[in-house]
Amino acid sequence: MIKKIVFIGILMSSLACGNENKEKKEVEDQEFAELSSDAIEESDNESEEETEIPNVVKTSLEKAYPNASDVEWSNEGKDFEASFENGKEELSVVFDGRGNILETEKEVEVSELPEKIKAALNGKKVSEAAIISKNGETFYEAEVAGKDLFFDAMGIPAKL
Repeated sequence: MIKKIVFIGILMSSLACGNENKEKKEVEDQEFAELSSDAIEESDNESEEETEIPNVVKTSLEKAYPNASDVEWSNEGKDFEASFENGKEELSVVFDGRGNILETEKEVEVSELPEKIKAALNGKKVSEAAIISKNGETFYEAEVAGKDLFFDAMGIPAKL
């Protein structure tokens, strides 16, 4: 009988400790979740601050693409890139700090790539394609196996 009482006491004590540990773990998990949430919020705020776009750049985008929608800005070194929709087109435009357009990129269907580019790709599977205008020249971008490949209009590999 004493063994049963001792066993029940140990069992109840163990269960009580288990509940305390469970409650303690729940509190720790809640505190961790709150800290994680705060860290994510701070990270989001930092991203917004880092991508402060000069008004002259925003105005240049509005003048060049008055129908631009869903605009997302990012830094490209000391320049600024706007990715957006313009009607049915998906575009990216890089501006310098004075609002001058340095580069435009228009997403296209892989089937729209010129034959010289398709030949240069030699049957490789292309997941995305784009036409890029930079410094008065036209280039083509093809994403193959997660890597961006660039070609000039003649199908010769290029570095951008």
